[in-house]
Amino acid sequence: MRVRGVVLSGLCFAIGTCAPWGAEPQGPSREVQGLQFALSSGGLAVQIRTSLPVPPFRCVVADASPREVILEIPEAASRMESRYDLDGHLVQEARVEARVGASGVRIRFLLGEGTLSGVEQTPQGLVIHFARLDPADGPTSGSGEYRIGIGAKLEISVFGHDDLSKTVDVRADGSISYPLIGDLKVVGLAPSEVDAGITRALGKDYLVDPDVNVEVKESQSRWVSILGEIRNPGRYLLKRNMHVIDLIGEAGGPTKDAGPGVTITHRDQPGADSRQIVVERERLFASDNQDVNLALAPGDIVTVGEKDVFYIRGEVAKPGPYFLEKDMTILKAVTFAGGFSQFANRKDVVLLRTEGNRAQKKVTVNLKAIEDGKAPDVSLKSNDLIIVPRRVF
Repeated sequence: MRVRGVVLSGLCFAIGTCAPWGAEPQGPSREVQGLQFALSSGGLAVQIRTSLPVPPFRCVVADASPREVILEIPEAASRMESRYDLDGHLVQEARVEARVGASGVRIRFLLGEGTLSGVEQTPQGLVIHFARLDPADGPTSGSGEYRIGIGAKLEISVFGHDDLSKTVDVRADGSISYPLIGDLKVVGLAPSEVDAGITRALGKDYLVDPDVNVEVKESQSRWVSILGEIRNPGRYLLKRNMHVIDLIGEAGGPTKDAGPGVTITHRDQPGADSRQIVVERERLFASDNQDVNLALAPGDIVTVGEKDVFYIRGEVAKPGPYFLEKDMTILKAVTFAGGFSQFANRKDVVLLRTEGNRAQKKVTVNLKAIEDGKAPDVSLKSNDLIIVPRRVF
């Protein structure tokens, strides 16, 4: 679906449910029903409509190329079209994905000149707000002035009033807290605009001709991101001598659905192309982990992968996707799926495996012979599909 010609301030358009795609296993009752977009001169708001209120969700900002915002809604399914081309300056496209091996929906927003400025939870779902790009990566206003983004650290001083001189962080909703004034929205503004706003507010009710100065002491470039199967995904301040295992620990550790692989997207130096390094999670937590526990650099992204899955269909008690546990075999897989039905053909079980060139390899397995100890069991690989046929009488 392509959406074009959206140029008017305040114009609102909607994308509802479209052709169904793969059903979510075990049928979660919460459904993502549609996206609604509202444009204004100040940014873009995306309403995600759901059939039930959204439980605790994950929202991750990836600063490396491609820049994107990743939203994960657990215990949900969707029949929406998988990709929407917005042709927009702030957000270029939205993609709706099923979370492989888990109940939930992942929505990816590929960013253009925009950045995340806030997330609201409503009875109808979620509202995601985007503003103009945080210039921590370079963009500025038309006058060449830096634009403040989420995560920036601001030093605010008022001449002659040390009690009003503060260092504040720009929160995830795009605002700061300042004495006497309270919450102030600053994301997307230049420091001089924040300076002018604070000067007006203090001069109106509290001080005579206040002399305010606002400086950006730290931008997003000193942040790293962690996403995937981690308890508290998001962006974290890059601390001195911070390594991969330190970031995983600060983010609460892996979830129960975490797989064995951890991917580090790393730049050797600012401006260089990023490269991806995949390490085993077990090795990260080993005592001799120096070769894999890499020192992090600004903008690095650590992704804790999901467990691999396999699929079983046909004459078993509980067909569907299952996590691929260590040393999983085809006979163990049938046990995971509740065993054979009374009509199962155990002698002609089909195993479909996708090879490296994406071609499928088909193998017929005699599970009756394996059960009787007359043939070796078959080890499973990620994304294997087992089909147990019905007996022909």
